[in-house]
Amino acid sequence: MNRILLSTLSLAIVLGLGACKPETPAEVQEDVAEANAEAADEVREQQADASETVAEANQEIAEANADGDLEDQAEARADATEDTAQARYDVEIAKAEGALSVAKERCDGLADSERDACNADAQAEYEDAKARATSDLEAAKAQADAIDR
Repeated sequence: MNRILLSTLSLAIVLGLGACKPETPAEVQEDVAEANAEAADEVREQQADASETVAEANQEIAEANADGDLEDQAEARADATEDTAQARYDVEIAKAEGALSVAKERCDGLADSERDACNADAQAEYEDAKARATSDLEAAKAQADAIDR
């Protein structure tokens, strides 16, 4: 019984220590390439959605202009401002999430002491990008409110 327990404990220690070492450069390169591809796909998808949103907003503005009602025109412009700002926000968040994913994969190639700092830096950059995108979105919403008054 002690032999089984000792063997199991030894295996757990070996597996645990194996997880502490950095990935090989080839593994990191492969993971980074995969993360880049996934990030690019997500950004492209968000950009396509944003283009569609802008086209719809422009159509609504054109229809409001054709009707000639000034209130409808202001509302259409305000809605367009807010909708396109949300679409830009979604694109920027997709870019930030992609950059975070790629950075974390790069960090996996570093030793433990460096990996933690690398991941913290990557997370901080993500938070900064997210804060900028949120600030831009809030400013656009305020602008939309001003248009609609």
